[in-house]
Amino acid sequence: MTEKEEIVEAIGHLYRRGLITLSEGNVSLRKGEVFYITPGGTRKDRVRPSEVAEVSLGGEILRGRPSSEYLLHLEIYRRRPDVVAVVHAHPSFVLSLASAGIPLRYPILAEAVFLLGPVPIVEFSLPSSQELADRAGKASLRHDALILQNHGAVTLGPSLDLALAMMETMEHVAEVLWRSLNLGRVSLLEEAEVERLLGLRKKYGLSPRPWRAEDFLWTLEG
Repeated sequence: MTEKEEIVEAIGHLYRRGLITLSEGNVSLRKGEVFYITPGGTRKDRVRPSEVAEVSLGGEILRGRPSSEYLLHLEIYRRRPDVVAVVHAHPSFVLSLASAGIPLRYPILAEAVFLLGPVPIVEFSLPSSQELADRAGKASLRHDALILQNHGAVTLGPSLDLALAMMETMEHVAEVLWRSLNLGRVSLLEEAEVERLLGLRKKYGLSPRPWRAEDFLWTLEG
């Protein structure tokens, strides 16, 4: 499967999973000094490989009409040479909690701890702006999953499959947290358990990140 075919499959998967609508979301995949990205102004369930755009890491649009959020992808690739894929979606539970000021920094699920780590909320910037790209790029230096305030979510990783899995995990964690809050009780992991879980990243082929148990939130008022 070519990079363009991978992108088409990935954006279709996001749509089928309800993580984006027809008009939103974007996916990119880096190869060498360029990256491929979903086109702008196209229904996400009808993207064709021939429409996938190509952008250089210097910021030059080499082919096609890239998503209006290509600056965000570009800035992350510039700052994170280890990143191969970036996924930007609009997951409903994630955004609902963020809108209420509740970040995904509570250690409630084991898989989320070692896969996502503490997920920060990046201050609002206009979509498609350089300011948004700069803020997300800066946050990506320490995190592999981001929430864009009143906008969307971003995951990044060493493969497109992993970045997609992280986006799905974000939404799953947000839904579990949402339901737990509505039930009136949220059970958190112990700090020692969190430290052990973070140590599993290498076992699963994930790059070590500078997170510690203290980077998570331990009271819902936090």
